[in-house]
Amino acid sequence: MNKLEIITKEFNRVRDIPYRIALSPNEASDDCLAKAERLLKIFRDHNYEVRYRVCKIKWSDLNLPKNVTEKKHDDNCLHVYLEAKIFGEWKIVDATWDKGLEKILPVNEWNSRLDDKLAIPCREYLTPGESLEHIKKITTKKAIELDLKENGEFYKALNGWLEKVRE
Repeated sequence: MNKLEIITKEFNRVRDIPYRIALSPNEASDDCLAKAERLLKIFRDHNYEVRYRVCKIKWSDLNLPKNVTEKKHDDNCLHVYLEAKIFGEWKIVDATWDKGLEKILPVNEWNSRLDDKLAIPCREYLTPGESLEHIKKITTKKAIELDLKENGEFYKALNGWLEKVRE
């Protein structure tokens, strides 16, 4: 198996970890950032140049049910994905949504020759440098606690809805 076949297999494995937002700072997460972190390591282990990217999104751009959207939350959010240099070009790598969600959300099939589509419609793209700075800010314990205070009930409802969709 060549490097790109290994990367594709690993992309599928990480993608198919059920998407879930952690509901406490001490809990492991399987959200866009956590999946990007896993894939970043895999790409680097196979000597690919890879970088974090962040874009600004609105939860309301997704077709979420009312029992989720009615929960208190900030509609503005950040979405984390990767870009990997493949054949001299930066390619989007976004493993956010797992296969169990393909009936309701855009699940990517990564192909090294094509860009992935982003998992969520993006409103504004940050530069690679800005992306890294934002990731550092949002991953502090204080930032996570503030986010959960503001959005915790929304995340809990979103996680529950996604679990039901997978059944």
